[in-house]
Amino acid sequence: MTPPALTKQSLGTGYVVATGVVITGALLAHGMATVQPSLIDLVILGVGLTPALALVAANYWLPVSGLSGDQIWTAAEWCGLGIALFTLVKIVVLLAPVPQSSMVPSILASGVAIGGFGGILFGWLLELRRSRRRLAQSNEVLFRVLRHDLRNDLNVALGHLGELQREAAERGSPKSRAHVEQLSDTIDDIIGTTEKARQIEFAFDADRRAQQPIDLVPCIREQAKKITQSHPETTVDLDLPNQSKVYADWMLDIVLQNVIENAVVHCEATPTLYISVEEHGRTVFVHIGDNCPSIPQHERDVLDSGAETQLRHSKGVGLWLTTWIVESYGGAVHLTTSDDGNTVTLELCGPTALDEIRQTLREWP
Repeated sequence: MTPPALTKQSLGTGYVVATGVVITGALLAHGMATVQPSLIDLVILGVGLTPALALVAANYWLPVSGLSGDQIWTAAEWCGLGIALFTLVKIVVLLAPVPQSSMVPSILASGVAIGGFGGILFGWLLELRRSRRRLAQSNEVLFRVLRHDLRNDLNVALGHLGELQREAAERGSPKSRAHVEQLSDTIDDIIGTTEKARQIEFAFDADRRAQQPIDLVPCIREQAKKITQSHPETTVDLDLPNQSKVYADWMLDIVLQNVIENAVVHCEATPTLYISVEEHGRTVFVHIGDNCPSIPQHERDVLDSGAETQLRHSKGVGLWLTTWIVESYGGAVHLTTSDDGNTVTLELCGPTALDEIRQTLREWP
């Protein structure tokens, strides 16, 4: 059996754990050596044991703290720096010409434990900040590439494809015309995906969007009207109250459009949608049912777990976009399936009394 390879993550975690074990052992040995410990001795011992045991348990909490690889190694380096700093301070105190007491060893060990835990905590916060900054930068670059570079190149390709379509219509065979049409549809789909990149950027940055109480009913009726105009064969049954306000913004239309269009596009039979609204206190539920085949299990697993892998991933970005927008409202997306079809439930928050007052003052003439 091949032994596991040593990595910076394992070395960093091992160093932190070993440090915690040594400090814990020193504190316990001193505590047992003290014949009649005073209350102050016990307090100092407890203050030292708490961070020391936290270091011992680093093998469990450090790998799931949001850091990995080199980041854990860096956090371990900060742990060592904290220990060195507090040890230096303690040495200066010991060398000072002042009376020493029997509590000095426990104070020294407790200080080392606090220094180590404080160092790793500081390193952890620093690495998380760096990770967030790198993530923001990479997202910015990715969104720019999708919105501008890729979209511009696809528009150029679409222009050249238009010339091929005209030539194929005049002199091409039916087979070549079919290939050109398929290629054109594929490029249109990719351009549509790049457009969603901008929407995803807004979905992530809820602070830049002015959320306010919005009447949900006209939004649903408008999307139902649009889907029956673009797909005349679609039937939409509505069960809506006269009014139902939720705390949202202009991206609510994108949520409804994504869910409704997704149901119609993936329906193998004549599409039939059932849309209803329920209110339970301040929570509003929008149920969008269809007569489509059951959504694949891996799609439901992705929605439930909130994560994708190479073997388990969602098709497209519409599902993620819908989830991110609804979650930015403080709501959630639920999915249920049966032999009769699927139902997507949007759980949204209704406005509070304070929100209603603010909205009234905002609309005051």
